[in-house]
Amino acid sequence: MTIVILGAGVQGTFYGIQFARSGHRVTLVARGRRAAELRAHGAAIRNVSTGHSDVMHLSVVERLEPGDSVDFCFVMVRREQIDSVLPGLKAATSIRRIIFMVNHANGSEGLFEALGRDRVVLGFPSIAGSINNGVVEYIVVAEQPTVLESTALDVAGCIRSAGLRVKMVTDMDSWLKRHAVFVTAVGGALCRKDCDAGLLSHDRQLVRSLILAIREGWSALDQCDVAPADILLRSIFCWIPLPLAVTYWCRLFDSRRGEYYFARHMRNAIKEMVALVSDLQPVMSRYPAPHLLLLHRAIIDRDALADRYSGHSVF
Repeated sequence: MTIVILGAGVQGTFYGIQFARSGHRVTLVARGRRAAELRAHGAAIRNVSTGHSDVMHLSVVERLEPGDSVDFCFVMVRREQIDSVLPGLKAATSIRRIIFMVNHANGSEGLFEALGRDRVVLGFPSIAGSINNGVVEYIVVAEQPTVLESTALDVAGCIRSAGLRVKMVTDMDSWLKRHAVFVTAVGGALCRKDCDAGLLSHDRQLVRSLILAIREGWSALDQCDVAPADILLRSIFCWIPLPLAVTYWCRLFDSRRGEYYFARHMRNAIKEMVALVSDLQPVMSRYPAPHLLLLHRAIIDRDALADRYSGHSVF
């Protein structure tokens, strides 16, 4: 396959290396300092669980060209960047499949309308981490394989050929809405603890509040006929007794998984969390969700503080 990856951050770099290792022709689209870094030193990743590292020198370009003939384009940008990449994707009419591996909870009709439903595939990645001195330090999310909508069998085959697990989902937009409630509740709780997962793990009352927030948000989505969450997450958040759920999540936040799954991303993606809160607001404003709204407010407040002190090393 000829694969272009739009966005060479944590996810784009990881998937690019996996695809290239399995024999696909991979090009990364990156700009500025990240593009220079990739050209000078290669794409570098390190699994923090195993210590295994990998470096590959992949093709790097700074933009999609309208005439590029590509089998798959994986879009791995943040929620607030989707609108900025749409014009280039729309002009690149020779891309056969465009796979959005992006947090968004406002529905995908705009993507389908702009690019064509037959070309667009919705998905979500299966690793978490951050970039440190040019190296992607990552951890595999054991509980969540790469998620794809169930009709994208060709894309699933490509991902599996790279040695990655895939879970097929019938209603990907519903999955993304449920996930947005989950991550914004966790993100808001982390904002209350300066994005320190260890500190959050020792505040059982706040962890209790985030669980109640997720229950509220999912209840609101239930009333909007959004398809239910994954049964494992639903059982952990909604069905087991609240004290046991609190204990489970306190232990997770106190582990390396808590740091890599949630805290590192939250420290670097506050604008994405703000955009997700905005995506959810039309639904959440119609149903009682006091715990979730308080955690969403913590995200908004942290973003405002970051903007106020932009240019200063307060975070």
